[in-house]
Amino acid sequence: MFWRRRPTTPCELKMEHLNTTLAQRQFQTFRQSIVQLATPDRKAYHAHGFEILSRPLLGTDFSSVEEFYSFGASHGRSRVLDTYTIQLGLQRFRDFAAAEASLQEPTLVFVNIHLSTLFSEEWQILLANLPVPPSSVVLELSEREGLNTYSHQDVDFVMRDLQRNGIKVAVDDVGMGYSGLHTLAMVHPDYVKIDRELVLGIDHDLYRQHMMTSLVEYWKREGVSTIAEGIEHEQEVAFFSDIGTTFGQGYWFHKPEPLTVRVGTVGASS
Repeated sequence: MFWRRRPTTPCELKMEHLNTTLAQRQFQTFRQSIVQLATPDRKAYHAHGFEILSRPLLGTDFSSVEEFYSFGASHGRSRVLDTYTIQLGLQRFRDFAAAEASLQEPTLVFVNIHLSTLFSEEWQILLANLPVPPSSVVLELSEREGLNTYSHQDVDFVMRDLQRNGIKVAVDDVGMGYSGLHTLAMVHPDYVKIDRELVLGIDHDLYRQHMMTSLVEYWKREGVSTIAEGIEHEQEVAFFSDIGTTFGQGYWFHKPEPLTVRVGTVGASS
């Protein structure tokens, strides 16, 4: 008797695509500058650091980068994706910086990571083999993930471990997550990144203006640097500069720039 082979499901096709992407390093790496806003000359913005963005080659199985990463997270691959793309991105940035005479060291490098990854063995392996000095790394924790499954003691232990290693922490997506100020209270970040949805068109929204003015003033008192994300218009630059926001990021300053370097061997396991 011959058995007809079961058709491959869309979910299986997506997982095959994800595994192949990891195995063959099919990621494009970009950098986008984070600039200082509080400068006497608003036309001369100095780079404070760069966010590293890892974008997979999507093919036909995924409609967007967001879908690719959401699929990986929902199928238990977020730790592997985090550590792999961080090591790949930092390695490519290191090689790019070495070849770029105009890029002065030290330069801060911002990379995205899930809080849950910091509790994993994969993270400990990466931490021991970072391609750049730990003091130049800023980990962006997404506020969307939430902290409900972690105790205050657990989070505090992880944050202290990062601090001992010289790594800084940013809370990303502030204003769009589920955990709100609870995340900030537990993490005690060095940076908060104001979500682009709160930035877009703020010059036409008095309510958001008042809210942002109060929050930025609070974070200044707490010694936390603020980064307004997704700035695309001069009016947004003016508003966030006027209220004392420390840094800005967005198309108004620089679009993401591809890091075109020779790809080396990636140490993170897939």
